[in-house]
Amino acid sequence: MGTLSTLSTLIGASLGTAVRRMKQGPLRPGWSFAYEATVAVMKASNERLYLRPAPEQRAEMERMARPTPASRRVHREEVSAGGVPSVWFSPPERSSNAVVLYLHGGSYVMGSTRTHGDLLARLALGTGLRVLAPDYRLAPEHPFPAQLEDTLAVYRWLLSTGVPPRRVVFAGDSAGGGLALSALVAARDQGTPLPAGAVVIAPWVDLECGGASVERNAAYDWGDKAMLLHWAGWFLGGASAREPLASPLHADLRGLPPLFVHVGSAEIQYDDGVRITEKARAHGVQTHLEVWPEMVHDFQIFGEGFPESVRGTTKLCEHLQQVLSDTERQVRPGIEAATVKIPRETTP
Repeated sequence: MGTLSTLSTLIGASLGTAVRRMKQGPLRPGWSFAYEATVAVMKASNERLYLRPAPEQRAEMERMARPTPASRRVHREEVSAGGVPSVWFSPPERSSNAVVLYLHGGSYVMGSTRTHGDLLARLALGTGLRVLAPDYRLAPEHPFPAQLEDTLAVYRWLLSTGVPPRRVVFAGDSAGGGLALSALVAARDQGTPLPAGAVVIAPWVDLECGGASVERNAAYDWGDKAMLLHWAGWFLGGASAREPLASPLHADLRGLPPLFVHVGSAEIQYDDGVRITEKARAHGVQTHLEVWPEMVHDFQIFGEGFPESVRGTTKLCEHLQQVLSDTERQVRPGIEAATVKIPRETTP
């Protein structure tokens, strides 16, 4: 039944996109049919599922995951990292002993090392670095702060294996991006040595969903405010949406290592990326914001069949490597980096 529903959603959203484009043109000027149809399928799936039990939502997301050329080129190794089930993604040839600690997205309710396997593999291949990705506990069965506890346990385990903190970069997308930032704050407060920095994709940093883009871009993106608030309620489990370690927009960010923030201009969480960048800079954190015109939420996960995703992942790899190289040069902290808007000709 689930497979039939998934197929029906795929066919219906694709046909609807084709008909609407014939009548009105693309929803955004630079969108190809494949890109627009993919967004439509993801939006239709979320609309159909988000009020259903969490296991059903996870099963749908897992069904959509398939092996890819990139995932076949890396070596996967399951490991218990501080008691948290995790997976190493190792490229055929490593460029250094540095590690990317990657936290998958999925609104703290869905997602896994399998659903994000293609992106994790492409990051490993693009950087030549090992990527360690935990399957942290998910809400609503395990509400906040379970995810944060798991992340910190994995990071401490990684350090216990002899990897220096300056050779670790945190990364993550959406909820995973917000979790990466929360983990930095918690590690700082606990006196744990901080990693070299963090590279995050559209981090979900405001669980009240108060940014104007949440409503302004809902017509284009594959989620909306009602969905986010529903998942946020499951994740919080009674905690305040202004709890700094749940919504790092409300955290004291002083003393954090350099941050790279990627965000699409057409996504509902655009303002989350902009606001966390502004706050980090105000707190003296070296922060680089990269805005991708017309891109929706998490477009980097769309895969190698989409030039937008390929370019976005290439930039992520460059920024992961830059964080490590800057740390090796002992770059002076607290320098405000420029906001970069990717030229329109380089992003369809």
